[in-house]
Amino acid sequence: MMYKLGFRSPVKEARVFRGIQDVIDYCQTFEAERDNLPYEIDGMVIKVNNLEVQDKLGMTSHHPRWAIAYKFKARQATSVLRRVEFQVGRTGSITPVAKIDPVFIGGVTVTSVSLFNEDVIREKDLKIGDTVLVERAGDVIPYIVRSAAEFRNGSETEIQFPTHCPVCNDPLFKPEGESAWRCVNINCEAQVLERLIHFVSKDAMDIRSLGESNVRKFYGIGLLKTIPDIYRFQFEELKGLEGIGAKSIENLKTAIENSKGQPLNRLIFALGIRYIGETTAKTLANSVSHILELQQKTEADLLTLEDVGPKVAGSVVQFFSNADNIHMLQELEALGVNCTNTKKQHSTEAGALAGKTFLFTGTLSHFKRSDAEEMVEAKGGKLLGGVSSKLNYLVVGEDAGSKLEKAKKISTVAILSETEFLELMQQS
Repeated sequence: MMYKLGFRSPVKEARVFRGIQDVIDYCQTFEAERDNLPYEIDGMVIKVNNLEVQDKLGMTSHHPRWAIAYKFKARQATSVLRRVEFQVGRTGSITPVAKIDPVFIGGVTVTSVSLFNEDVIREKDLKIGDTVLVERAGDVIPYIVRSAAEFRNGSETEIQFPTHCPVCNDPLFKPEGESAWRCVNINCEAQVLERLIHFVSKDAMDIRSLGESNVRKFYGIGLLKTIPDIYRFQFEELKGLEGIGAKSIENLKTAIENSKGQPLNRLIFALGIRYIGETTAKTLANSVSHILELQQKTEADLLTLEDVGPKVAGSVVQFFSNADNIHMLQELEALGVNCTNTKKQHSTEAGALAGKTFLFTGTLSHFKRSDAEEMVEAKGGKLLGGVSSKLNYLVVGEDAGSKLEKAKKISTVAILSETEFLELMQQS
């Protein structure tokens, strides 16, 4: 159908075979000819061509048993490792990045390759000046397979991992059981910039006129240095800046002002606390009436919450034990940012869906997932992060996968289509 409407799809390339050897031969022939295609591919998909058999084979928690990806050999090339730069991420993790001589692999010129952490450097025995074998994993992400030690001439030098943050010069810390070194200074300039970008992003405070490029620009000229600076922005300083007119300034004012009213869970997610995703942020928000109540919670308290494990609990306690973080939250509240859980204050525990749990999966076509989740919460329902015996309703959109298959195995989980979900909302 897509092909008939003019979309590029592999109708001409698709084949049906009755023996596995014919399948293998076709895949190998296709791989040999891949360079002649007008587009990049990294493999082919082999499927059982019978819907009834597909249904019998079913799915695991990760993938269908009736389909498998046949991956072509990754494209490789050699280059020379010239230097290693150390980047500081939003949560303070230090990532070594190899800078290599430009090398063309699968349609892309590669000059930088992540080395992930110090352990990888040691395990691969990498040195500055090494000839290295570079591969694009899945023909997408470049990585160094190994060093070619046989080409060394004695001029190579050891890669020295820093003991202090390359940005703020604070001592680095390596948590027990982890491979990454971290800068734990929350005021580290590199972390501040990345935290600002995350704070204003769509799924966080959603300040649409303050995207990544503007954050970097305003940070670079000194207009933004901390998260609270967003809410005491000097708009008059923007006048005369290239590409920023009166309408843009007005839009930015409106977006910043509107963000003050975002629900508490968005603020918690926006803070960039390690291990805290959107669902966990909602769980934390629903456990308090004010964000600073989290300051009083112990790891044991947090572990009683849905889907909160030891790593999450420890990270939350660490964040809210930091005096600088508490001061920042107090500043935000003083500047008008909502720090209270208005949903809890206006609890709908007596709602028609009180005590019922919901989870959404697949691509929803009738409504946005965020809108559907708000509908559930407005009627006293609760959202879960995964399928378990605690789940009452799984709402299924298109292309639902492992969550649907897992839910089918739990007799107490009611599986609803989008239409059935809307009918339930209307009846409740």
